[in-house]
Amino acid sequence: MPFSGQLSYGQISLWRDIQTLPRDRWHEVNISAVWELPEGTGAAAVKDALKALVHYHPSLRTTYDLSDPQNPVQLVHEPNSLPDLNVSEEVVGDIEETARRMAAQPFDLTLEFGWRGRVLTRSGMATHLVFTHHHLTADNWSQGILREEFPKALADPGSFLGRADSYSLITMAEDQRGDPFKARRTAAERHWEKVLGASAEIPQQPRPTSADGRFPVLQASVRSTAAQSAAQRLADRLSLSKSSVLLTAYARAVAQVCGLPSVPVRLQSSNRGNARWGSYVTSMNQWAAGCLDTGAGTGFGEFAQTVDKAAFLAYRMGVYDPDSIRLIKQRFPSASIDPEPVWAFNYMVRPAVAGTAEPGESDIPVVKWEQQVSAIGPQFHTRFIEDGSEALTIWLRGRQVGKELVSELLLGIHEVLVAEARELGLGKQ
Repeated sequence: MPFSGQLSYGQISLWRDIQTLPRDRWHEVNISAVWELPEGTGAAAVKDALKALVHYHPSLRTTYDLSDPQNPVQLVHEPNSLPDLNVSEEVVGDIEETARRMAAQPFDLTLEFGWRGRVLTRSGMATHLVFTHHHLTADNWSQGILREEFPKALADPGSFLGRADSYSLITMAEDQRGDPFKARRTAAERHWEKVLGASAEIPQQPRPTSADGRFPVLQASVRSTAAQSAAQRLADRLSLSKSSVLLTAYARAVAQVCGLPSVPVRLQSSNRGNARWGSYVTSMNQWAAGCLDTGAGTGFGEFAQTVDKAAFLAYRMGVYDPDSIRLIKQRFPSASIDPEPVWAFNYMVRPAVAGTAEPGESDIPVVKWEQQVSAIGPQFHTRFIEDGSEALTIWLRGRQVGKELVSELLLGIHEVLVAEARELGLGKQ
């Protein structure tokens, strides 16, 4: 008999974003990862390691009762009652294509666990594991936790089998709604009120459509060693995190390209500051709210200090009741951060994966157009991705826009970074 309970704030935030999606779009929140396996690993050992992780992490053995979409319930199954795991084998081919194909297969979270594995083999030996999961099961931070734990489970699966009751996502959900958390809930609501009030009068631009009247979803990226070097040198010179430097360049580029006095922005918060919750595997991400004055007339360094403080406050308020915030938003119908924000920022650090490296790293920015996977979320969703290489990837997905604007934004962000580093005498060494 599974344990049942309400969803945490992170889980319910994700669910609110997807609950009205038609079935043919259920896959849009799937995430695929490719993990290289030690030489000589057998497929059976991979399955034993995954079973150990499922035993330890409750989200990997959870289904959901979605019969009342406004009040979803998670059903955590006992480790000893698990069915056969959703793990299959395939002869290794195009690894990235396998990952894309698996991510395109939707999950029915009412009937199955929100993950699946594919062991890629060559000459009977396992070479890679493609691990695909629904975002409600695990966010990107959680994927990093699983990636770190998987080799340990591979070496000693028994070390995880006695840890099934180490933590409870249902207890976390109850704690977030309890009295001890009330002060944080109230502070977050006041923060949202302030941000929504500040962004209410900002123009809703840009909202151009394509020439033929359709609303395309475009996805592109720029990968550059010059941008990586510039961002790191600016961060070192200004004594700021690289995330704050990138957010500053992002806000300044948006202001220059679109002529905005301020940028109402959502910052993706991992919400892992709580020592107790930091190692939980679940969906804990929420969009933190900010409104960044674009710093007209101020230097990059001074503007970056202001952005850093605003981002710190936003992230501090990153755990909140999304349904309460939804009621607050209704009082600000003209606020450009709501209901679908125009601008969103996300800084991600991903480990490099052998066999999937991006070729052609260069100082010269080139816009690379990609196949669109998801249309969920903000109109302009920008990610800055580090993968352990010398290049920074600036990724942007835009809805209801043309290629010209997407290219202008990507190249504009790149130019701000490189130009500001050059201005401060921080050229690449």
